[in-house]
Amino acid sequence: MRERPRGRDHAVHTQTAAELDEVRVEARHSAPSPELPRATDGEQGGRGVEQRIAQDALDAVFVSVAPEDQAAVTEDCLRAGAHVFVEEPLGLDEADARRVAATAERHGRQVMVGFMKRHAPLYRRLAELAADEERFGRVVSFHGFFAFAPWADTLRDDTYLKFGAVHILDLIRGLFGEVAEVTGFRNSRDADISMALTLRCASGVVGNLTLAGVPAWSREQEELTVTGTRGFVRADNLTALVHRQVPGAGEGPEPAEAWQGLTEQTVLTLSVNSPASGGSQDLYLRGFAGEVSHFLDAVRLGTVPVGSARDNVATMALCDAVLDLPRI
Repeated sequence: MRERPRGRDHAVHTQTAAELDEVRVEARHSAPSPELPRATDGEQGGRGVEQRIAQDALDAVFVSVAPEDQAAVTEDCLRAGAHVFVEEPLGLDEADARRVAATAERHGRQVMVGFMKRHAPLYRRLAELAADEERFGRVVSFHGFFAFAPWADTLRDDTYLKFGAVHILDLIRGLFGEVAEVTGFRNSRDADISMALTLRCASGVVGNLTLAGVPAWSREQEELTVTGTRGFVRADNLTALVHRQVPGAGEGPEPAEAWQGLTEQTVLTLSVNSPASGGSQDLYLRGFAGEVSHFLDAVRLGTVPVGSARDNVATMALCDAVLDLPRI
């Protein structure tokens, strides 16, 4: 495995790989550099990547470079015969995403985009609960909230969405299926970001999302409530899950009237608060460990990973649709 780092993400992936002890990190290179030119430098960049991959006989490459370079670097790696794990965004719009997906399919290599929330233990448990139709019932709606303070004065709707909130949009697709329609408004001013969305999924689930990037939310906040006809589940900041389901047959007392007994069961599930992780807990709770392990399994087994290049096309199309909403 080779990693091409940018900012904080590359350190996360290197630490995760070491934590899992599932892969040998052959080398790491930053771009731009004399050894690994930027992919946007044309043929020189492509040859540099191909030479490195061939020289080290790499099976897979982890790509985390400048967002505008990631699609081109990924394509260079694919042409060189490597499987690719790439940080989001893979492409800056739907057209970029489609081009990379076609390149991956043409060269018969796997590409996985780093949408780690699909692999976070809390959301995986939420998905399991909501899938129990007997006890949870039919999923009918969701309400989500995601907010953090802007990381730069240059933040705008497109960078906020594609470098941050894209994780939430992808998660919604993963949980409820493709989004058939999105409506709403954007109320952003410069780096102060505000969006209110209503989504209708092809599965029949409807929901709303409030997305914000303002200084008030210096403490990042992430919430998702899912309602079924017989239960609900509420996720809070990746560490707490509250759920209520109708008891199954033979579970608990069955009085003539529900109010005559203790029939309500609401369960609170929390992450363990312990120093035993040695600082690695965040890698697991946020889904970094899960996504890296899933990618490595896909490479070994030759299976299509969750969050593939082709799947990413729909996520980027959803981002484009949100950015087309009216701004007030």
